[in-house]
Amino acid sequence: MNTVIVKRVDEGTADTGEIRDLARAAGYTVLDELAQTRTEDAAYHIGEGKVEELARLIDRTGADTVIFDNRLGPYQIYNIGTELPDDVEVIDRFTLILDIFGQRAQTRKAQLQVELAELRYELPRVDAKVSLAKREEHPGFMGLGEYDESRERDIKSQISRIKDELASIAKTEEHRREERRESGFDLVALAGYTNAGKSTLLRRLAADVAVDENEGLHPDLDTTAESRDQLFTTLGTTTRRADMERDVLLTDTVGFISDLPHWLVESFRSTLDEVYRADLVLLVVDVSEPIEAIREKLVTCHDTLYERNEAP
Repeated sequence: MNTVIVKRVDEGTADTGEIRDLARAAGYTVLDELAQTRTEDAAYHIGEGKVEELARLIDRTGADTVIFDNRLGPYQIYNIGTELPDDVEVIDRFTLILDIFGQRAQTRKAQLQVELAELRYELPRVDAKVSLAKREEHPGFMGLGEYDESRERDIKSQISRIKDELASIAKTEEHRREERRESGFDLVALAGYTNAGKSTLLRRLAADVAVDENEGLHPDLDTTAESRDQLFTTLGTTTRRADMERDVLLTDTVGFISDLPHWLVESFRSTLDEVYRADLVLLVVDVSEPIEAIREKLVTCHDTLYERNEAP
């Protein structure tokens, strides 16, 4: 899959480093990029002239996907698509992140959380289709597709079902945490920006036996605590005994990233509970990065954790 990256900022210079990494993590080959500094255009998000430049860039590179490092409305996606070849897909930052999450989800809990996030992302778009179609004579208006009000009810029903199942899983995990505390373990959560090195640190600190020594070696260590130089390698959680005299359990958790909407953070509520229920949260940073980058990522981690903690 070949893509062109597009990013608009209100002021300053657009930094496309992270969206490039996200695209590569999803399996895309980034061929080129466009950036623009201006206020958002209601119809195209970027300026109409920039859309024309994008179309020429698509023709020159042969890219089959355009990834915006911004949040696009359904009408903006449609409008941009009408100016590009028919076989070129237009997606935004959050669709890309959901794609990565879907590829990484291995456990039942992670898969449920990804499904919940996808449904929460789709719901307002279905609302928009229904609302628009009610005002128009034909249901396919603006290429948004056939509308069906039952789809909205179906999404809400699925969201309710998934939340109930996640609540059941969370109850089981809370019981497990209490049992571990009663056994004398301190619970430590490794948190931080995605690709900061949490899984690598877990591997360095963890013993080669499971929480119950009778379980033997960790058969799932290579898959659930995999260490790779890419974003969101870890999507679920992995808990291991620390290799130290004190009885400590370390839990590797999903990484954070800037500009995550509330609905996406909230979809991973049960995973973040591993952080909030811990006795100690260890924020991991990559000290090879510039100080300013570290500072910005720490702020993102703090804000994400604070937002989740304040959620009802």
